[in-house]
Amino acid sequence: MNVHELASKYEDYLISTRRYLHMHPELSLQEENTSKLIQKELGDMGIPFEVVGHRNVVGVIDTGKPGKRLAIRADIDALPIQEEIDSEFKSVVPNVMHACGHDCHTATLLAAAKCLMEIKDQLKGGKIYLCFQVAEEISGPGPEEIIAYLKKQGGVDEVIGNHMTPALPANNAAMKAGPSNAGNCQWRITVHGRGGHGSRPDLAIDPLRPAALILNAVAAIPSNRHAAFNPLVVNPCMIHGGTAYNIVPDEAYIEGNIRYFHAEELEEVLKLMDETAKGIASAFGATAECVKIAGCPPVENNADVAARVKKVMEAQGVKVFVSPMPSMGSDDFGTYTQAFPACYFGFGASSDRPDASHNLHNSKLFYDEKGLLPITEFFVNYALDLLNE
Repeated sequence: MNVHELASKYEDYLISTRRYLHMHPELSLQEENTSKLIQKELGDMGIPFEVVGHRNVVGVIDTGKPGKRLAIRADIDALPIQEEIDSEFKSVVPNVMHACGHDCHTATLLAAAKCLMEIKDQLKGGKIYLCFQVAEEISGPGPEEIIAYLKKQGGVDEVIGNHMTPALPANNAAMKAGPSNAGNCQWRITVHGRGGHGSRPDLAIDPLRPAALILNAVAAIPSNRHAAFNPLVVNPCMIHGGTAYNIVPDEAYIEGNIRYFHAEELEEVLKLMDETAKGIASAFGATAECVKIAGCPPVENNADVAARVKKVMEAQGVKVFVSPMPSMGSDDFGTYTQAFPACYFGFGASSDRPDASHNLHNSKLFYDEKGLLPITEFFVNYALDLLNE
């Protein structure tokens, strides 16, 4: 039996698992039932596993012989979005949705685990670590916890990870060596004023007016204060302040993200944002500061691992699009690329539904399930290629 036939045996399992996960999404650091389901599935397959840190699950397929060590990562958390596209497996959790594809990531890796256990005796040696990671959407502690676990086990030779790509059709993939995805920094600017009555702003210090100016000023930093040759995004995505129409609030705050490719540029931009906020706030008699909340480094794909990814994809019959430019989208897989030789790539599964969105983090995102089997098949082919090298 070839790998395609083997993976096809588990297509029903793959789709039903994905649909269950899609119907029952859980937010970052709340993935209790998802983690338990993964543990049960691995246990039923006879795969030993450990729960690592905040409900990450790492299963181990051990050939019992020396050889290469491969880690495959799948993230498992969902987003705070109300799903607005109908299907028989629509999310049953209000205001929570798998609007990025992490349900697909989890299901394709579980199906690959079934395949790999069936052909375990065909592996010449080594180990495969099946890494199911929490909290990718908030750049949480998952990568550091799994990496620490892997290093404790002696490390791995390679790490691979997939992201669903709604703009590409099934059996198509996108990848590139070198810089692949931008780093992400989540930030908050807090403006401190002095509360008072809405009729006497002269007796208060209004934080809202400087906050509004600060929002526009920091968003303009990439065009006004940064070299145009280096991609950079500063995007304020939230502004909050006030509780009533006639009360001047004590504080207002802005939150957003920076997308970047060079760590030194991130630190410089954060410094500029802090200086800008302080200067504008001061002009209104207020104070302000900018702080980093969380983040993840850029994804830097290893050239040798990327070459193997491309080779295995093409041998499988996948149409590979080699991206000429990195994506400004971020993923904490960048933490893995800093720790081990690794490659991050995207498999397509665009839907032809007229009401479907092809944008990630959209309430109408919908994937063509025909795009799932090639991913499972690829994971199996990649493991065979590396461990039997």
